[in-house]
Amino acid sequence: MLERATDVKQTCLPIGSVRLYWLGQAGFAFRTATGRRILLDPYLSDACERLFGFKRLSLPALRAEEIEADWVILTHEHADHLDPDAIPVIARRNPACRFAGPMGCVAGLEQAGVPPARRVVLEPNRRHDLGDLVVHTVPADHGDISLSALALVLEFGGVRVMATGDSSWRPALFKPLYDLKPDVVLPAINGVFGNMNHIDAARLVAEAKPRIAIPCHFWTLAEQGGGDPAGFVHACASMCPEVKAMLLRPGAGLTVEAVGRG
Repeated sequence: MLERATDVKQTCLPIGSVRLYWLGQAGFAFRTATGRRILLDPYLSDACERLFGFKRLSLPALRAEEIEADWVILTHEHADHLDPDAIPVIARRNPACRFAGPMGCVAGLEQAGVPPARRVVLEPNRRHDLGDLVVHTVPADHGDISLSALALVLEFGGVRVMATGDSSWRPALFKPLYDLKPDVVLPAINGVFGNMNHIDAARLVAEAKPRIAIPCHFWTLAEQGGGDPAGFVHACASMCPEVKAMLLRPGAGLTVEAVGRG
């Protein structure tokens, strides 16, 4: 669990770097050198079983009660991204935490008890300055099941992390994010419900040209497709061997340091 959960509270990171952790599904946690804690699409409960009968195949890296966060960033409103059971707990236990997501997330955040003063609506094709966190957004293509879904780049000082959210492979939509030269790409690879499979995700990585690629959105809910993480790593080795494609176990962390940009 986040390498015993205490790791996320450490502060010995080089200036300009960020430490990221995979929470399972499409969820990630980030800790900056200044001690800021940001969550992305944390699915930490069994809400999808309660709502849809989709049982978890792997345990969450943390319980919602253990979370300490300054920001929660959401790509869209589905329950495995905007967790209706975890978000109320996070909001209640972190009264200064703020929540940012597209318009489709507003109703879910209201139902979770997050007041308007703690919410930011992320609009597509925008640069959103959230203090020491910048969020760059473009529309994702999640079909008719989420019309406001976003793909985004999170910018932590000198490190940029691209997350596809739930989307099919759409190079024209994603190009503004490619142009930001992300250091890390986090693609969904489950291959159903309009999402990329591992081959299309590797094609995206080849286009974005990051230093590191880490797949997500696999092996959590059987009904959402298994995904092929090993296949993703092999496809990246063939299509973009200069990129370090790697797998994280839930709760594992990786420190990414800033590099100069030409």
